[in-house]
Amino acid sequence: MPERVITSLDPDSKVALYEDGTAIPYDLFLGIPVHRVPAVVEEAGLSESDWIPVDDKNLTIRFPGVFAIGDVTSAPVAKSGVFAGSAARAVADHLITEITGTGESEPFDGKGSCYFEFGDGLVGRMDADFFPGTQPTASFAGPSLLVAQEKEEFATIRRKRWIDG
Repeated sequence: MPERVITSLDPDSKVALYEDGTAIPYDLFLGIPVHRVPAVVEEAGLSESDWIPVDDKNLTIRFPGVFAIGDVTSAPVAKSGVFAGSAARAVADHLITEITGTGESEPFDGKGSCYFEFGDGLVGRMDADFFPGTQPTASFAGPSLLVAQEKEEFATIRRKRWIDG
């Protein structure tokens, strides 16, 4: 139900209430809590309308030489780590080409994948494309042992990069 805000839940009757008073029954409610920048970001004067406004292509903000990535930006992507990772790569590429004066940097592409555990060792994957200026799209690779293996390889690479150095 896009563009609608749920203001309360009644877990006894299993009803969600929208801001206009409309009620909708549910069996299982999965929702995203209110999300906005932390107070320190707001107090620093970096945010507008609960987000840090960024250029969708290179993630620059209104202050020269400053970039923002992750779940505090206005970038039209899901607010998850995989998108922060691809944003960081785009910023790094931008800085490298700017410093070295070589070529054009690759813009932030707004793409990412998310894994879903299904039990019994099965994992599915959603590949999303939130490329700025287009309607978001997503494809789903159903639960399988092959995708579970892919997820494990993904996790191993990240652990090695972030923890083991």
